Amino acid sequence: MRIDLAEALAETKPGFFRFPGGNNLEGESIAGRWNWRNTVGPLADRPGRLGDWSYINTDGLGLKEYLDFLEDVGMPSIMAIWAGYALNGETAPESQMAQYIQEAADQINFVIGDPATSEPAALRASLGHPDPYPLVAVEVGNEDFFASGSYSSYRWRDIVGNLSAQFPHVQFMATTNVNSPVLHPKPALYDVHVYQTPTWFAQNSFYYDSFARDGTKYFEGEFAAISTNPGNLFGSPSQGRLVWPTIEGTVGEAAFMTGLERNADIVFAASYAPLLQNVANYQWTPDLISFDVKAVYRSTSYYMQKMFSLNKGDEYLPSTLPTPSGTVFWSVTRHTATNKLLIKISNTNGTPASLTFNLPYTTVHPSGSATILTGAQTASNNPSAPDSIVPATKRFDAGQTFTYNATGWSVHVLSVVAY
Repeated sequence: MRIDLAEALAETKPGFFRFPGGNNLEGESIAGRWNWRNTVGPLADRPGRLGDWSYINTDGLGLKEYLDFLEDVGMPSIMAIWAGYALNGETAPESQMAQYIQEAADQINFVIGDPATSEPAALRASLGHPDPYPLVAVEVGNEDFFASGSYSSYRWRDIVGNLSAQFPHVQFMATTNVNSPVLHPKPALYDVHVYQTPTWFAQNSFYYDSFARDGTKYFEGEFAAISTNPGNLFGSPSQGRLVWPTIEGTVGEAAFMTGLERNADIVFAASYAPLLQNVANYQWTPDLISFDVKAVYRSTSYYMQKMFSLNKGDEYLPSTLPTPSGTVFWSVTRHTATNKLLIKISNTNGTPASLTFNLPYTTVHPSGSATILTGAQTASNNPSAPDSIVPATKRFDAGQTFTYNATGWSVHVLSVVAY
């Protein structure tokens, strides 16, 4: 990992890292799938493969490199295993699944297994890491709503049935649409992906409020505002596709994330996607972090994600709810160890908004800190203007009751001590 890219990721203090994909996992064909064994050991011995975006993937960033980097930064992993489906539509028949289930079991053992009893774990130890790596969950495939029939009829059942017996303390995550089709055994976790317009995100901050509280939890594994054209999300820039994250997209995503915080009892993690873009050769826009041979370019959405990540509470505080069809959204959390009240606000149009907060605490510090990201509706950071939009911090007057003014097209994180 390039130092400047690693530092950009580490700055956000991320709570997890999902790897190796995504489409990178599935492969263009079954033969071209991501196979963990081909990504460990001496670089010269790794065969590489044709990547899913029409370039050669050397797998120089292999399983152990991922894990070592995540450990250095302090990010537990959400790791995906190949689940029998490739992007060209090939699906492994049930009669052949045993070999791929064993491949997945070996991959998990490389990460968390005991070197005394597991050959893959012993390989990990021989490569300099005898202790297991942190693992949050194992994702079974990627976007298997594209092949939900085989996923529901045998692939999920066979994979999870076998692996959960071998790894009873590991949680496995499904990748079809939620409860469509119904999966057996019932998933403990689902990965949900949404690519939409800025307006969609602003209007769907209540997306998870109606989800059943039945023990299932959700990972918003890929989301981004990618176009202003709801009729052609994946079209060209002339058809509304965003080349870089814009302020309009960023504030829409922030509004959506206030809903994720409000539903943190069932939404356990979320991540923007894609993460990295080489501006010299790319196939998808927009992306969170762009880079070339000499510099890293942090997008407006990067700064918003960082603002949320650096200001995570551990207690959600009920408040008057935003209007679902409105333009201003907020969430209120508290960091109990420091008594910091954390208020996140997204104003998703150009009209300033005034909000009044009545805090249920006897002691409130008379001033607080506000971190603000704001700019013109279509403004973005890009190689020609890399620092066009950056967060600014200021003090604001606080108290048991205070009024705060949120400028148009803006994201705010307010922090004030209250107890």
